[in-house]
Amino acid sequence: MTAPQATTSAPKKRGTTKIRENVPAPGTPEGSYFHYTPEEAALWLPFTARKLRLMAFAREIPHVNNGNKVWFSGLNVRAITEQFTRQPFTKPAPARAAA
Repeated sequence: MTAPQATTSAPKKRGTTKIRENVPAPGTPEGSYFHYTPEEAALWLPFTARKLRLMAFAREIPHVNNGNKVWFSGLNVRAITEQFTRQPFTKPAPARAAA
């Protein structure tokens, strides 16, 4: 008698999405209006796909809502980057003495 073999077709997990090939960068002219899935946008942002969805549903970040699906255009990805970019602190110039 032989040991049972693992099946090759495992059941698919619900909600898994593949990342498409040849996805343009958000900073390029082609990528400005390209619609990215949260998984694809997560490649360009410091957030996971799940966090991006939660932030979009809470209306914390710009996104495209097409029929209960969250998408991000290249302009959205760039706006999110700007939203979470912190500029270095600069000291204010000392006040002049009144004459």
